[in-house]
Amino acid sequence: MANQLDDLLKFEAEVLFEQSTAETAAGTFVALVGSLPVVSDDEDWDPDLSPAEIAGEGIIPSLDAATDFNAGTDFLQVGNRGRRSVKPAVLPTGTRISIAPDICSAWAEDIIAKGYCSLDDIDRVVAYCEGNGSWDELRVNIRRNLETAGFDLDEPLDHEAYLWDAISDTSPDDLCEAIEAALTRRTCLPGTERFAINKSSELRLLEIMTRAKQGLQLGILNSEGAVETILNVMDKIRDDLRDSRSVSLRTIIPSRPDHAETSEVLAAADHLRSWFTAGRVMDGKQRREALAALEALDLSFGFHRELIHKLGACPEYWPEASQLEGKLLAFEAASEHLIHKHLPYVRRFAVRNGEEGEDPEDIFQVAFMGLQRSARRFDPERGSRFLIYTTYWMRQAIRRWRTDEGAAIRIPVHRTEKFSELDRALEKLDIRGDGTVPDAEVAEELRWSIEEVRQFRSIPREALYPESPDEWDNLLPESSDTFPFDQTETERVVKSALADLPKRQADVIRMRFGIGCDSEMTLEEIGQIYGLTRERVRQIEAKGLSRLSHPGRKRRLQNMLGL
Repeated sequence: MANQLDDLLKFEAEVLFEQSTAETAAGTFVALVGSLPVVSDDEDWDPDLSPAEIAGEGIIPSLDAATDFNAGTDFLQVGNRGRRSVKPAVLPTGTRISIAPDICSAWAEDIIAKGYCSLDDIDRVVAYCEGNGSWDELRVNIRRNLETAGFDLDEPLDHEAYLWDAISDTSPDDLCEAIEAALTRRTCLPGTERFAINKSSELRLLEIMTRAKQGLQLGILNSEGAVETILNVMDKIRDDLRDSRSVSLRTIIPSRPDHAETSEVLAAADHLRSWFTAGRVMDGKQRREALAALEALDLSFGFHRELIHKLGACPEYWPEASQLEGKLLAFEAASEHLIHKHLPYVRRFAVRNGEEGEDPEDIFQVAFMGLQRSARRFDPERGSRFLIYTTYWMRQAIRRWRTDEGAAIRIPVHRTEKFSELDRALEKLDIRGDGTVPDAEVAEELRWSIEEVRQFRSIPREALYPESPDEWDNLLPESSDTFPFDQTETERVVKSALADLPKRQADVIRMRFGIGCDSEMTLEEIGQIYGLTRERVRQIEAKGLSRLSHPGRKRRLQNMLGL
């Protein structure tokens, strides 16, 4: 066997250098092994195959570090027949910061021994950090920990560096623990994994959520107290005595009954009332119509919790409140599971629809709100895909966010489309390029009235900043010394407004603002009169002012003032 190994290890080799002008090099390789066999015939060959730790410069210590390297673009990948484009951008998926405890301990002992800390000392400890954290953020966190530990910021006379002189008895261990906590962090942004929801898995998620939602709605219809509470709240919304945003996800404007969503919601409330007064039939067509009416109200999770709380306040409705709470928790869990599974799609949508100068995290947050709204309003019986439906809502949320936040002058959303049509018409008709398109031509192109064209063209859409203080003064309206109401009329209006409040709230507001008194009074002085604490007086005042600011009372006050 040894002779065979010798024959294998002895051979002639010739190495050619094709791109070199030197002569051919040749040599002989000789095996540096003895004549003894590598494995004897009478011994068993049992090699050690256990894993051994390999370390060194350039060697990845673990598989996690290797997989995290490309994790930032996993959510951009699309499987099967989808679009496979990946934006060439560095997209961090989280924060990973760490520092060796012995380094942090030695640094803390050095700072305590010196009695002060300089900016160079902060940079020195930050330099030992490993990960992808922001250096500026780490410096700020260390400064805050030093200030908490009793180090005050001082500036020397020579302006060489900022120093923190120790004024407390902080121990090195406590300082080390605080600094190590500030320099150690591991977070992961949501939605950075790959999106793996197909049509079948989407249907399973929707089936669970739909079944939970129907169970909750049937539980509400089975509860007489729950239906009666909902109808009472809808009456308050109809009379403009309650804000509809705390009850329904639909847009309800009581002052505009012809509004599309308002008329639909109010009609659903009337149908639910008719079903309730007719004996609450829980079978056949009547039940299906009652369920459709309750669905049209589109009640929010917050109002569902309020409804359960009100039922729990009555002992006779305790069993119903307990059942509704369990059904609500099941519905919330199913909705959250559906939303969580679609987070990678939201992250990918935000990256691909972001514009220059926009933070991808801001776009992701806005798109996430669109996902939440679509999950609450999606109806699987219409036959459309949830992915397509939520894409529409996310695109609308981003469009509205840009309209509200993208300019110094905020343009209402319902006016944005009008301005877009006007800009397209002006661009089409402006042949000379000087912007002097007559209003009549624009009105004919858009089929608007000339007055409407003049109104929209006169609305400023860009902020103008005067150069001199005199120009700022010209922008301000001239002050008028005449007041439209005399003292008697003002007292009558204030007295009428305060008459709608409970006596204690009205008295507290009068004393706080000096109405009918010699001077204004503090919370402490009012509390001494009623035997209450300052905080309780503040609560009474806030509740009274909240009632006075209700939209219904505002309109009555405006009518009283002739505004």
